[in-house]
Amino acid sequence: MANEIKQETFNLSHPFEYRGATYVEMKARRPKVRDLRNFIKNMEKDAIAAMEKVLADLCEVDEKVISEIDVEDFAPMKKWFEDFLKPMASE
Repeated sequence: MANEIKQETFNLSHPFEYRGATYVEMKARRPKVRDLRNFIKNMEKDAIAAMEKVLADLCEVDEKVISEIDVEDFAPMKKWFEDFLKPMASE
């Protein structure tokens, strides 16, 4: 377990600038149960906003940064997070 990857790096195909900062990659920490709990709670309101919020938390950036990511770059981030949910779907 000592060699387990603690974060994922997403290289952006479409880098962008937001409030004076340039984003060429996003680094996300592995989700914890609290992230899952918040995601499920927010899903009841708005699925896209829930995904933006959880990815913002995992990348430790403002949700507005996530909303500026190109859809092509957003897709692998979304899939990465959803892969953590798959083992729970069968229960």
